[in-house]
Amino acid sequence: MRQTASWLSVIVAAGLMAACGDRTETAPDPESIQDKTGGVSQTEADDQPALQGQLAFADGRPVGHSFVTLKSLDRNLSKTVISDTAGRFRVPTLADGRYELHAWRYGAATISQIVDVSGAVSLGSLLMTPGATDPIRIAGTAWLGRLPDGRLKRQFISGCTICHDMGSERARSPETAEDWRAIMAQMREQNDIYSVIVDFDDAEMADWLADHGFGRTAEDTDLLAARDGLLSDVVITEYAVGDSASWAHDMAVEPATGAAWVGDYINDQLIRVDPESGDLTTWDIPRTGAGTHTLHFDTDGYLWLTFQLTAEVARFDPRTGEFQVFGGFAEGALTHSFAYDSRGLIKTDAAGRLWLSQFGNNTVASLNPVTGAVQEYKLGGAEGRPYGIALDSTGRIWFTKYSENLMGYLQPDTGDFKEWALPVSDSGPHRMHIDDDDRLWIPLSGTGTLMRYDTRTGDTKDYTLPDSDTFPYAVRYDAGHDKVWVAGNGANSLYLFDPETERFDIIRLPSPLSYARMISVDHGRGAVWTALSSYPTPHAKRDFGVMVRIARPAWHQE
Repeated sequence: MRQTASWLSVIVAAGLMAACGDRTETAPDPESIQDKTGGVSQTEADDQPALQGQLAFADGRPVGHSFVTLKSLDRNLSKTVISDTAGRFRVPTLADGRYELHAWRYGAATISQIVDVSGAVSLGSLLMTPGATDPIRIAGTAWLGRLPDGRLKRQFISGCTICHDMGSERARSPETAEDWRAIMAQMREQNDIYSVIVDFDDAEMADWLADHGFGRTAEDTDLLAARDGLLSDVVITEYAVGDSASWAHDMAVEPATGAAWVGDYINDQLIRVDPESGDLTTWDIPRTGAGTHTLHFDTDGYLWLTFQLTAEVARFDPRTGEFQVFGGFAEGALTHSFAYDSRGLIKTDAAGRLWLSQFGNNTVASLNPVTGAVQEYKLGGAEGRPYGIALDSTGRIWFTKYSENLMGYLQPDTGDFKEWALPVSDSGPHRMHIDDDDRLWIPLSGTGTLMRYDTRTGDTKDYTLPDSDTFPYAVRYDAGHDKVWVAGNGANSLYLFDPETERFDIIRLPSPLSYARMISVDHGRGAVWTALSSYPTPHAKRDFGVMVRIARPAWHQE
């Protein structure tokens, strides 16, 4: 199959990032790809030039806790740092070239300028002025915060944030109850194949939203305000992928190289991102309308993908560029998520089988990658939408049902299963992960909490996320550090939870409507990745998908 590498020409959105031009060329030899990554940007080498400066108001007051983004005009990447309390900022590694600098914070006007970098650069003092915050930068949680807590709010969050952030201008545009009923009808019809929208009473919900004026005003929320756990010593690198039609849904880091891979759900493409250069290498998915959803590597270096819309699974070899497609799943099964281990790799049972959830036909399924044999196991209820999945050390298969507010397990040897409702209605149990002690970590979108469930004892504990009204989509247990990553959607954040101290670290992301799905840890290079996947992409006022890499000196030293 022909492989292409392209630098995408995209519109500069919200003053953050874009690629540098249109170019299509033959992809490098797959063997050479393996050696290109792991360069200076991943090791944060000390011999790279640094850019530094200071932000201040005209009266001399420092502008601390501000985002400073350097968007390359030569390469497909941008780097963002956060100024300290004195307004000082430093980009520790930056290749020579031309950059657009954008600095902004809540309550201040964005400043922009072109910067030529050749060696170490000191910009001195950059002046900012107070100003109103652009509505696109107001966090989704700030709009949701105007709604009263309770059942309807949980239903609204779990039902209406399944694909996108409710902070977008389009999502909060309805005003009257009639407007809301119309948009709900449209969403239900549009998403009928997925059936993932919570089954609330549309008329009741429409009246409630109109009565409370959702989307008219937002809470005065400054996500960059100093607070316990907020990390400011991070370098956030963003890469543009795809186009305005793209849905860069799930991603995975390749352990051998540190390269990031993402599936474009809409455009039927698999994209590799070189973290040093930002170069993209693209492979066409060998199915039309596949709906590439979940990605995980295995211990042999193969990349596994679910083709949701064609009910298939594929194994891709990055060394040869070849796909092997496995069928045998029921039509309309909507193959969804793989069970994976604490290192983020495909997890197999004692018989060597892979396990995945299928929310199209209320089953979990196994796949024998040697024989291609598929077996589907029906779960409870006439209908059901298994979403998250995990495999414990005893061979039990655990699952969550997002829309039905259920969790449970399957005994594959007998086909017996048990499922039960979560204590709080409309909690929205999403894509979970299991740690090495057989504890499930489950994000609850409707309540903005992280749930720990011990599969050995049945003990449960909930942890409230740092920002109210956050709707976490997925979690990722990091075996290397015994910590749990949480997608803090609505608050443009990732959270890092320490089970020992029961405290959260907070990382703010610079792009508006930073709706993250799966999180991938690059253990070899001290970084964490995610993809921004609010859909449709133009809701976020950008014409491309975004891959995000976060590095921190402390992580690299561990």
